[in-house]
Amino acid sequence: MLRFGVIGCGNFGAELARVLHELEGTRVAAVTGGADDSAKLLAGELNCEMTDSVEELAGRSDIDAIVVASPNDLHKEHVLLAAHNGKHVFCEKPIALSSTDCEEMIKACGNANVQLMAGHILHFLDGIRRAKQLITGGAIGRPLVVHAERTGWLDKRTGSGWKHDPGRTGGLLFHFIHELDLIQAFLGPASSALLAGGNINPGEAAPGSIPDNLLLTLEFSNGAVGTMQYGSGFRWGGHFVKINGTEGAVLIDFQRSEISVKTISGIETFGINGKPDEDEERRGSYLQLDGKTAFTGPNSRPPQFLRSAIQAEMIRLRDAIQGKPVEEEFAMLFDGTAARDSVATAEAAMSSLTNHAWVKIKP
Repeated sequence: MLRFGVIGCGNFGAELARVLHELEGTRVAAVTGGADDSAKLLAGELNCEMTDSVEELAGRSDIDAIVVASPNDLHKEHVLLAAHNGKHVFCEKPIALSSTDCEEMIKACGNANVQLMAGHILHFLDGIRRAKQLITGGAIGRPLVVHAERTGWLDKRTGSGWKHDPGRTGGLLFHFIHELDLIQAFLGPASSALLAGGNINPGEAAPGSIPDNLLLTLEFSNGAVGTMQYGSGFRWGGHFVKINGTEGAVLIDFQRSEISVKTISGIETFGINGKPDEDEERRGSYLQLDGKTAFTGPNSRPPQFLRSAIQAEMIRLRDAIQGKPVEEEFAMLFDGTAARDSVATAEAAMSSLTNHAWVKIKP
């Protein structure tokens, strides 16, 4: 029986804890952290312990592994604390806000001989897995051009908490890093980045603040190029990833919860989750948002179309800690590749925004 501790009992942290508490071979021994009384409520729900500090939780002898679901700017501190105490670690995305921190965390876990898994949940959606297999298997030929968007409208006068503080999240590019991770899983790591940004109300933006809207251009070492848009100033937003290749193309449409693959044989379409009820639930969630950008709160639960992916994610974490071989398609989540590539590209992009120039991405 693997015993887990959970740091951060908000929307995702609490659901990770619930899944682990119900999963065969795992249980949650203690939780800590979170807004308001979320840790106390979760401890009562799971009938587990609640600690007053992360140090107390990390030092407990009845914990084998720790889930880090704290605010982004605290990930490094909490992962290093877990490694120092000899605990395996699952860290939510982005695992760090700089390449240096990312490398330090990976090295610390390696030195402690503990697993470090990066929480990039899109890899566990059945449709995404299928699309990745088709792309890497050459179904669309050699990828040439990729474009991704994650845009909507957010009223800057509403909302509070750490998710509304770019200084803690790292900004849109870090906090919503899923698409940046995904396109590099398809095409390999980007080699250079150029980022431009703008604000909804330029006159109200503080000097040095992270813009509300970002336009990113990427170059890849294999000759492919890409563009990405992130932003909260889009009255007509979108959420999709397009990959165009020499023999076909792939469109991952999150709003429709649908993936279309165009090859010389025709067009094949399938759901992102691969389960009709979950894909319908995802479509409904976008209709309900009506173009708005939403941040989850500590007292809400993720929808079922995410819960099933969380379960698949935690099964792989459990198996890896128990010494079972990691499937090749998920190796990048355990060997540091996904963490390094996504953080390094986001960091280079933010440097480009400051310097108004192309920035080479450290391999």
